[in-house]
Amino acid sequence: MLVFTGGYTQDIPMASGEVVPGRSGGIACYCLEEDTGRLELLGVTPSTPNPSYLAADPEGGYLYCVNELEELGGVPGSGVSAYAVDPESGGLRLLGRQPAAGPLACHAALSSDGRHLLAASYNGGICVLPVGEDHALRTASCAWSFQGRGADPDRQEMSHPHQILLHPKEDRVYVCDLGTDRLRCFRADWARGWLLPEEGNDLTARHGQGPRHGVFDRQGRRLYVLTELTGEMDVFDPETGELLQISPALPEGWTGPGMGAAVRLHPDGRFLYASLRGPHCIAVFPVREDGILGTPSFYPSGGRTPRDFCLTPDGSWLLAGGQDDNSICVHRIDPSTGALEQVWRVEDAGSVTALAVWNGAH
Repeated sequence: MLVFTGGYTQDIPMASGEVVPGRSGGIACYCLEEDTGRLELLGVTPSTPNPSYLAADPEGGYLYCVNELEELGGVPGSGVSAYAVDPESGGLRLLGRQPAAGPLACHAALSSDGRHLLAASYNGGICVLPVGEDHALRTASCAWSFQGRGADPDRQEMSHPHQILLHPKEDRVYVCDLGTDRLRCFRADWARGWLLPEEGNDLTARHGQGPRHGVFDRQGRRLYVLTELTGEMDVFDPETGELLQISPALPEGWTGPGMGAAVRLHPDGRFLYASLRGPHCIAVFPVREDGILGTPSFYPSGGRTPRDFCLTPDGSWLLAGGQDDNSICVHRIDPSTGALEQVWRVEDAGSVTALAVWNGAH
């Protein structure tokens, strides 16, 4: 099993005012030993700037990344790149690059048929990029930008799209807008590559929460959304639009910033995982049959600032990146409790901001 990591190759300012130094060499590829959790570095592809988020094609040998930049070609903007994967070496061959919808592209998601890549830009908007028969990206077929602001004058001074979520049926698409405390709903017209607004189906978070990343359950009956500004987990019923639950996602007694980051659902649906950059931990929520969350347990991520993490498809391993100490930590998942046990750590991995598992299909 191959694991790809992305990170900053150039210094970049964060919304918090921090400047993250560019310590990554590019997109790195590791081989994961599925029996032990050991990672072995196969190589690094240095040909792309700031590959801060990755999306792997699970059915073929292709990988996509955003290029999180403030300028592209001398004008405000950022990019999205497509690569072919060598299944033996994990090496990447650049197929091409297209502009994203504005500066600081931060998320990409691939439709299940691999025909469309959707990208969000923190200081821009969202776009749909058709994927050609050669798996290279075509010019955007659709793009949207948004207006509005939220309760936090520093972090919510404007709209900040942070993630694009496809409903399991893929008839609807939601955009986590950290700046306006909304999950904007669109109807997908895949034949044209269009997203059509359905404002009546928007989901609304509590003022000042700053929704960052979310994940649907397998049936699409519940949507779990991690908030960046308050470090909470929201549970929505996407059919009714009701906010069913707000659960604290920070350890008891923590008084610093929460900085909620990534959220993943275990393949069996019984555990929900979230990374918190402030306390450098992973929260593990038990999921009840009705989709409501139980009290979370907390485990050290093993590194500093766990911006992203991934689960292996069989649910056996959790891999967490350390953005600020250049680490990757591999945790064994207890199948009964969802608990984490760190078994491996990679040093000098660069400023890891994204991880993606690729099963080697070709």
